[in-house]
This record gives sequence, structure tokens and C-alpha cells, in this order.
Amino acid sequence: MMRRAVWIAFAAVCVLSATSWIVPRSEGLPTLELQGIRYGLIGVFAFLEARGRVRFGRVGLRVAAAGMGFFGVPIVVGEWARFGVPETSRSALFAMVPVVVVMVVAAGDEERGVRRFLVPALVGLGGLLLLLPLQFSGSVRGRLMQAAVCLVVILVGLSSVWLYRLLRGWTLAEALAAVCLSNAAFLLASTAVRGELVWQWNELASVVSLSSLVDLVEVVLLVWLLREMMPVRFASRYLVIPLLTLIEGYGLIRPGLTVRVISGLVLLAAGAGMLLFLEVGEEETVLSLR
Repeated sequence: MMRRAVWIAFAAVCVLSATSWIVPRSEGLPTLELQGIRYGLIGVFAFLEARGRVRFGRVGLRVAAAGMGFFGVPIVVGEWARFGVPETSRSALFAMVPVVVVMVVAAGDEERGVRRFLVPALVGLGGLLLLLPLQFSGSVRGRLMQAAVCLVVILVGLSSVWLYRLLRGWTLAEALAAVCLSNAAFLLASTAVRGELVWQWNELASVVSLSSLVDLVEVVLLVWLLREMMPVRFASRYLVIPLLTLIEGYGLIRPGLTVRVISGLVLLAAGAGMLLFLEVGEEETVLSLR
């Protein structure tokens, strides 16, 4: 039953992310401030649900730091780099997350069973690069932004593995409280540093909206999956989401299919499918992460 729930949650996250362009985005508050408030709402409700039983010791600080590495830092860097690194290039760069995760997990896997996932991860990355070629900026600022995004890709991969290891034994409410409250503080502080903190009560509609509801559901599912799903399989979402988005786009726009596009789609689907369904001794992998 638990395994089925994990797959359903994973599918829901991928579909929500891939179809997010359909949901109208709220206008009003700056992106970082809006996201900070959303994380804060989740964190407060989770803290109340956990009745204050949240671990604030060394492990709690590690969870908070890894949570910011997975959620908050990519949001801040993505907002900063959005005019220097096109969204398509960012999606292509984040397709390297499965490669990072495989390498991190394999480094601690004595049986080396996880290393067999490296080829599927590279196949999926190659397929996405065929579909979304990287666009490199000629300016120094643009190159700095690209370098920052690459560092974030590594951080996201590391953080997902750390959270999988750290959150075992935590309740969902505890995990949400630690992760979301730390991200709320980080995002709101980043907004203040940028001089964009403009909260007003008449902007409440930006928080209470369909897009906010979708984001809140997605964050809760992501935190739960970070604890329950093998990191390598979970990282495949960085291939599955672009695949679904591209399929939707080609289904709606119906452009002409070229050999390059077909090859890219086949490689992307093959890489994502193998990451999700390739057999491995998961129990041994879990033990190696502890």
C-alpha cells in the first residue's frame, strides 16, 4: 500500500509541475516574498500539527539547511538568473540532477548497485539536451549566472540525498515544520535584502489563489517523497517533468517532428523509464545512506 502511495504521489507531483503553465499565476507580491509566505503557512500549520515536537538540535539544523538547499536556494538563484539564463537552459541544466544523485549515492554504496543508474541518467540528459540545447551567454554576468545555476544543480542533488537520510524516523508534520519554516525565513530575508518586501493586506489574493493551492500541495508531496522515495528514482522527476511538458506542447501546437526531436524524446523517455523501473537492491541502498 505504501509503495502504491509513493508512486501516486510522484505521478501527482510530476503532473502538477508539468501543467503548472495552465494555472494562472498570481500578480502582486514579489516572487520570493510570495513563496516565503507560502512556506511559512505550511510550516506554521505543520508545527501546530506536530504540537511543537520538532527537533531543533543538530539534526534539526541539518534538516533545515538541506531543506533550504533543495527548495529555497534554487528559488532565489532562479529568480536572480532568470534574465541571464533562459528557462529552457535552466531545465536542461537541472536534468543533470539525476547524474549528481547517482554519483553521490554510489559513493556510499558498497555493493555498487546504484552505479548502473548512471547510464540511464546520462541517456535522459542527452535526450533533453537534444530537445533543449543550452544557450550560453557572452557576458560576464550571464556566465556567472550560468555557473550559479550549475552549483545549485549540484546542491539540489546533494540535498535530496541528505534529506532522504536525515528524515527517516521523522513524522511528516515534523519534516514540514523544519523544512518550511527555515525556507520561509530564508526567502523572506532574501526579499528584504533585495529591498522588495512590500507585504500589504490588499495583496492577500496573491496568497489565497489557485496557484498557491497547487504550490502548497506540491511542497507537501515533495517533502513526503524526499523521505519515502529512493533518491535516484525521485531525481528522475527532472526528466519526467520536461518530458510531460514537451508532450503537452507538441500535442497542443502540433509542430513538425524532426529526427532530432524524435531521437530526443525517445532518449529522454528511455532514461526516465530506466531510472524509475530499473531493478536494484533498494534495501542495501537505504542502509548505505545511514
